[in-house]
Amino acid sequence: MAQEVLAGGLGETRAASTTSGGTALTDSATFIQLPLTTGHIDLTPRNFATAVVVKYNLNPWLVVLKTIDNLATAPTDYSATAQDADASTDIDVGSLSTLANGDFLLIGSHLPFRGVYIDIDTANTQGTATILVEYWNGSAWVDTSATDGTFSTMVWAVDGLTYWTVPTAWKPGILSAIYPSMPASQYTGLNYYWTRWSVSAALADSTITFNSMVAANRSTAYVERVSGQTFEARIQHGLGGIGCIEALTDAGTANLIVNVATQRGGRFA
Repeated sequence: MAQEVLAGGLGETRAASTTSGGTALTDSATFIQLPLTTGHIDLTPRNFATAVVVKYNLNPWLVVLKTIDNLATAPTDYSATAQDADASTDIDVGSLSTLANGDFLLIGSHLPFRGVYIDIDTANTQGTATILVEYWNGSAWVDTSATDGTFSTMVWAVDGLTYWTVPTAWKPGILSAIYPSMPASQYTGLNYYWTRWSVSAALADSTITFNSMVAANRSTAYVERVSGQTFEARIQHGLGGIGCIEALTDAGTANLIVNVATQRGGRFA
């Protein structure tokens, strides 16, 4: 009998999903979060019905920052909160005002990405505001022409993917060069692919929160695995590394078991 061995020393182990038997997949992408301090992953597709393969990508970690004063003071850093697989921690965007008033989100990564999947905790219930997502082209912010999957008469009303065609003109930029007045932090010197998110009107609802914001991979040329074909890897879950797993089937349904482990000596929260 073959022995299953994970590369590298391990600390604690656990399943990424609380669903027994793995995360249920269809031919629409699902975004599977990983707990903080994950250092190893172990993926096993199973329970195929009509599906021939499970398809997946390892998606990049996002930096998620919120400012309400055009970065005159340090922004609120929601990067870990957005990608910690913990529904008890939230991103607060209630009462966000307009770009003209200095309010926006900066979302970036070391790699380009084609969108952000938002799992909403407390939905927006007021107004008709829409979202503008811009990318940095090396000298200016340009509209991505994003499709907002969270929109239902108003922005951030339902869970969904806000996505765009990855711009060929998207260039990495250093935040301290884009916003010279921004206070120094671990992010100001990063040469990242940045997007800027702003609302068309100040949000009247003060209680809008997200459980998570995770990247959609820039490529849909997914890795493919047949039933029972395991993939194991040591990863960096965090800045400059992996943020989540994007998975789906070619048709029908299947399940994807995602087991995770910390590196030797580490522990989950």
